[in-house]
Amino acid sequence: MRNMACWIALTSAFAVAGATGCVAQIGDGAPDSDGNSPSTGVPGSPSNPGTGTTGNPGNPNNPGNPNNPGNPNNPGEPAEPGVVAGCEAGYSRLPDGKGGFNVEAVCIPDTMGFDKAKSLEAFKTTVYPLLATNCSGCHSTTSRAQSPIHADVDPALAHEYALTRVNFKKPVDSKLVVRMGIDRHNCFGRDCKDANAQMLAAVEVWAAAVVPSLPETPRPIPASEKVTEAQVKEWIAADKASVAAADAEFIKYTSLHEIHNAGVSAEEMNVARVGLAKALNSTARWAPVIVNPVDINGKGIVYRFDTRDYWGYNKGVTKLHFGGSDDDVFFGRTSVNYLGEKVGSDVTTKEKYRYTAEVQEDPSFAKLVWGRIKAGNVEGATDSKVLPPYVDGFKDEYIEGSQLVYTVTRPDVYNAIMAIPWYAQDLENELGVIKDQGMKSYEYMVTKQAITIDSRMYWRARTKSGGYYWKTWDIFTGQLEGNVQTIEQAYEQGQIRFPFWAHPIPKFIAGTGGGVTADTLSFVATLAQPFNSEPAGCDGQPNYGGSQFLNCRYYTGTEGLQQSAEEVIWDLPNGLQGYSLWGGFNQRRVDAFVNIVRDPRITREDADAVITSRIGFASTDRRLNTGSACIGCHADGMNRGDNDLRDWLDEGGARLPKGEHGVDRWINDEATVAQVKELYPPTTVMRERMESDRKVFLAAMAKIKQEMILGTDKNVYVEPTIWTIEWAQKFYKYAPTRSN
Repeated sequence: MRNMACWIALTSAFAVAGATGCVAQIGDGAPDSDGNSPSTGVPGSPSNPGTGTTGNPGNPNNPGNPNNPGNPNNPGEPAEPGVVAGCEAGYSRLPDGKGGFNVEAVCIPDTMGFDKAKSLEAFKTTVYPLLATNCSGCHSTTSRAQSPIHADVDPALAHEYALTRVNFKKPVDSKLVVRMGIDRHNCFGRDCKDANAQMLAAVEVWAAAVVPSLPETPRPIPASEKVTEAQVKEWIAADKASVAAADAEFIKYTSLHEIHNAGVSAEEMNVARVGLAKALNSTARWAPVIVNPVDINGKGIVYRFDTRDYWGYNKGVTKLHFGGSDDDVFFGRTSVNYLGEKVGSDVTTKEKYRYTAEVQEDPSFAKLVWGRIKAGNVEGATDSKVLPPYVDGFKDEYIEGSQLVYTVTRPDVYNAIMAIPWYAQDLENELGVIKDQGMKSYEYMVTKQAITIDSRMYWRARTKSGGYYWKTWDIFTGQLEGNVQTIEQAYEQGQIRFPFWAHPIPKFIAGTGGGVTADTLSFVATLAQPFNSEPAGCDGQPNYGGSQFLNCRYYTGTEGLQQSAEEVIWDLPNGLQGYSLWGGFNQRRVDAFVNIVRDPRITREDADAVITSRIGFASTDRRLNTGSACIGCHADGMNRGDNDLRDWLDEGGARLPKGEHGVDRWINDEATVAQVKELYPPTTVMRERMESDRKVFLAAMAKIKQEMILGTDKNVYVEPTIWTIEWAQKFYKYAPTRSN
């Protein structure tokens, strides 16, 4: 086994824009300030040893660094930034209205022959009036200049940003439309349904003026020509003849013929191709570079991939942990793992990864991971018994493409093949999260309106490899008093449960799972959930799960089980991101309770009134889950967010929540205010972090899109992995379950 100096770049706890108002989404990424020495080269993948480079003058610990010209996955930024920089980097650089730039995934090259002038004129009379009227309070340089600046006073700049959020070939899938239709963000008109309809109608008129100038997307096999399974097997057999015997057990095939046969558009075929490559590379835990599957005969249907390219790297893992829910383990709903071995409530202490210090090439790990993938999501969270594997698309000769994407992104499969440990501090140790400055090691943020039901606290850390690590801290919300139906109403009436307004200095406490202490700087006191006790100030209420536990209304600062969930994001060595969810003991989970956060795609068909009335556990217990929900939400890597706590403090404090459970107890204390300002950088600082982290991700995605998309338009206008997953769920009729 050849020792690999495989540089693991780290995480980012993910925060997302809220459902209403000027909420941004979180990301981060300042260049590493440590003086790292030059690299001697980036090793290639086991099956593609020629992809390495030598003499890399960039940061040796972060192969996804967008300023690193030696990185084979990143062609680098254009030297001369413009309103839209050339697409050599694979993404756009657009002015942020403050002298800097934002990065966006969509970039339209000159080779497309796109008539931008005609598009701008159509935009001015269709979508722009809606944006300028309803969105300029946040998304204009005359206000908060919150990206996307698609409602700017300058229609030309607004147009540049709007182009990154419109799907001309299929307007209904435009981000401009789904932000209201699915995300329910800043809806205007009568309600979100009305806002969605108005925006869709405007986008359709804009698109009608633009589509004639767009290039046709190639389709090697005409839409009218069906591809049979016999043809797929014949093509695979021909390709197998060229595979070396030593490689045969690692070579797998996947086919998109079912998607093609369903009559999807040529653009959607590109989406499926990108979704396939993104899913494989997003689950490549320690692989150093992006490696795309190979079209075996130029028809854009059947692809070959080598499992070693994604899972042929290891840090000493010889057996995969149970990937399912801690609830299922502790409450006895799941009794066996994917191998049929008994799983008890002691599994979280019995299973512990002994990570090695460095990454090594390890073909046996590729075999281990592939065996887990083939087993399907049998360790998934369920209300009773064991889930079926849902592997109808696994054939002897190949795996249907959407089935593969669906499977590797299931919560239990994802947790297992990503070798995510049972407790967050173990992941932080493996990733090398830097904690040498105590609580000052982190840069903290509080966003009032986030994807969470209540506000969100989160922080960013650096890692020893030069990467980033984000971790959120989200609390249970529910059981409000009187006629209060929304969090905004709760704030108006003083029913503030979010603890970090009144207690902005985080109190790190002990957790469980192998010795985490307050000094570990991994676990924070929020709202306690005492067992047969009630700490001072708790004002406890009966727990959703049983009377032996109490939900504390208010912050107590005590140790023990917390009413919280944590979401973590880190940058993988190949530049994409890893994701994990954690619970009230800092333990790994597969999903987050719906009284903390919800995936808006799950509730897209519900009426607005139904959505806003769900403060506690929703009657339909469909949860945001790790793997697919995280990948789908973070389509462009880190989402942006504002540090409301710091910004509002700097503005004089008028917008900060007041009262006993607001900022009253510390806002006039100079020492506390000074400490808050030291721990919580302003948004202007954190946005630079976010844009830098986004560049790492978007550069990796550019490598995927450049090779997987057929035609001159190298953009996808929907999140490709989620699109492919949802196609699989419909095609195979896989039943929706609690975390599926």
